[in-house]
Amino acid sequence: MTRSLYFTFILFILFAACRNSSEIKPCEGIMCDYVPPVCKFRLIERGTGHDLVYGSYAKIPLDSIRIGMKDTSFQVKQSVDTAHQTAFLYFTALANQTLRVGLPGKKTSAEMIFLLKTVGCCGVEIHGMLMNDNPDPLPKDSAGVFLVYFRL
Repeated sequence: MTRSLYFTFILFILFAACRNSSEIKPCEGIMCDYVPPVCKFRLIERGTGHDLVYGSYAKIPLDSIRIGMKDTSFQVKQSVDTAHQTAFLYFTALANQTLRVGLPGKKTSAEMIFLLKTVGCCGVEIHGMLMNDNPDPLPKDSAGVFLVYFRL
């Protein structure tokens, strides 16, 4: 009798120790300092691959490119590498934000929404973009700068 009681006790301990993987929460109890990612991108002309904001093929003025979030908007910043004659635009991605590009000679603007996703327990990264409500892939160049294809 004591053997069966001992065996039942061991089985109960083993059964209680097993957890279903859906019950495990790997990020539970972790405190995170939120550091929003910086989105680096270029507006590239679809078909030709030319930079539309910097260089000899530039057709869009820097001051007409803004990031919108609800009722607020701010201008993107530009980082220029004069040695390689390239530049990229950047902003801090706080949430799903809208990139507004004012087109020369037009009253309307094109709107693109950058989409964020959680990575790991505390990380956030940009994983895609909606352009005219259609998901658009965001390829990166060799320097890790997003290439946003744009048609004038």
